[in-house]
Amino acid sequence: MEWVLILLIIVAVLVIFISKMLRKSATRKTHVPEKSSQNSSAEEIEYSYQKLEVLFSPAERSFLGVLNQAVNENIQIFGKVRVADVIIPKKGMSRSEWQKAFNKISSKHFDFLLCNKKNLAILCAVELDDSSHNKKTRKDRDIFLESVCKSAKLPLVHIAAQSTYNLKEMQNSLAVYLPEDDQSLVSKEQPVEKVEKDQSLDDKKLCPKCSSQMVKRVAKKGKNIGKEFWACSKFPKCKHIEPIKA
Repeated sequence: MEWVLILLIIVAVLVIFISKMLRKSATRKTHVPEKSSQNSSAEEIEYSYQKLEVLFSPAERSFLGVLNQAVNENIQIFGKVRVADVIIPKKGMSRSEWQKAFNKISSKHFDFLLCNKKNLAILCAVELDDSSHNKKTRKDRDIFLESVCKSAKLPLVHIAAQSTYNLKEMQNSLAVYLPEDDQSLVSKEQPVEKVEKDQSLDDKKLCPKCSSQMVKRVAKKGKNIGKEFWACSKFPKCKHIEPIKA
């Protein structure tokens, strides 16, 4: 019977030994993630960054100079504006759908944004289309951005990057999106005479495009110089004109 007692003692010692080893192993596993997390945080703190020397590329800087000439002092121009700071998903979506829609625009930017300087009301966005816009990925991005702006009813003006720009063409491209009292952007070469204060409107003649009243104007240039024609009273927002039939 003595050998049985000795065997039990040996088994008990082995059980105690194995139990202690398992505890030590469990303790080591518990502390490993904490050390890993601390190392990860330390690595993030050690990241270094550098400042870019300029905000715009040479082409963007050149275009901005012309854009500043094309608008008057009532317009404020902002550059590299995040789309998500101007447009947000509509209300009524589920939280997950709203987040998905937001994520699609959160990393995209407008090249330039035109605002009313008085209240910073957003007037339109301007995209400078250089050669990079010919790439498929860029084309897909442009198509998506067009659909986003259309949904949000934000005018998006595309202007091709050039070595030199026609100031009057740029003015006329932007004039339709500016406040009605901001007439200084309309090209002086427009073959339309400004309506005089005492000029009467024809109550029966309405613009087929915007339903505003039509007014008689006189052509100042071209082959019809000196002749009267019908023009929309909402010019330059609406540029519809019609000849006056004899």
